[in-house]
Amino acid sequence: MNATPPPRHIPPSGSGLPAGPAYPAAPAPQGPAPRILGNRGLRLLALLIDVVLAVGVLFLVTTGVGLVVTFGDSKDNSPFYLGVLVALALLFLYSPLLTARCGGTLGKLLCGLSVVRLADGSPLSYGAALGRHLAHLGMRLVPVLGLLDPLACCWDRTLRQCLHDKVVGSLVIRRSMRPTPVPAPVTRPAGS
Repeated sequence: MNATPPPRHIPPSGSGLPAGPAYPAAPAPQGPAPRILGNRGLRLLALLIDVVLAVGVLFLVTTGVGLVVTFGDSKDNSPFYLGVLVALALLFLYSPLLTARCGGTLGKLLCGLSVVRLADGSPLSYGAALGRHLAHLGMRLVPVLGLLDPLACCWDRTLRQCLHDKVVGSLVIRRSMRPTPVPAPVTRPAGS
């Protein structure tokens, strides 16, 4: 048995290279503390709330349009364009506009989540929010990406970003943290 350790490669100091071990130390983890990141369950719940709201609005509008066409004096299909207009408004205004103005959709806000820029934690601009939303919708149209997009949140252990978050450099965080309960101090009666 050889008791001598293997030699370390140390580059010469006069050649313009820094002196030291050949392999630098691993970088320290970057990013926010894991407890302020939005967890996967809340993100899924927020998405379900948003889908239910969008389907509910579209259902009410299309039912109203159907009633107008059925019982009204409409001779053409022009009332159906209202349904298309509402669908386009939901597509281009609901998620991007609320994300840019309020930090998230109604589902995210109800779940206590907010979408911010990864670089500095500031709110997303409308363009970045629209890009995030269109990337999300575009990935749903591609069969494999439609599954990989939300699952990427599970694989990204440091920032919990989905693929549509990575496209625009956004991050989902918790808006408010519940304060940790402070136990009441134990007091003794004065006579004991």
